[in-house]
Amino acid sequence: MSTVLFGTVEYYERELIYYLTDAAMNNSTRGDAAKKVFKMLEAELFNVLLCTDESVRIQCMHNLLKAFGTVSDKALAASAR
Repeated sequence: MSTVLFGTVEYYERELIYYLTDAAMNNSTRGDAAKKVFKMLEAELFNVLLCTDESVRIQCMHNLLKAFGTVSDKALAASAR
């Protein structure tokens, strides 16, 4: 497994996939689990990340949204098979 940098699209894709496949999330419906994970990562960005440059947070949020779309598209494609 390769290393990815915090805040990149690849980082958020891995985080989303990891948490969505986690046993704790399997108790929720897939859509509810995805929303929970998204909100958790969003809260991490705005409440935990210490950063003096607000543009970094904005870029991270943009990357989280892109990753969420990619993971969602992959999940929809897999369920359509």
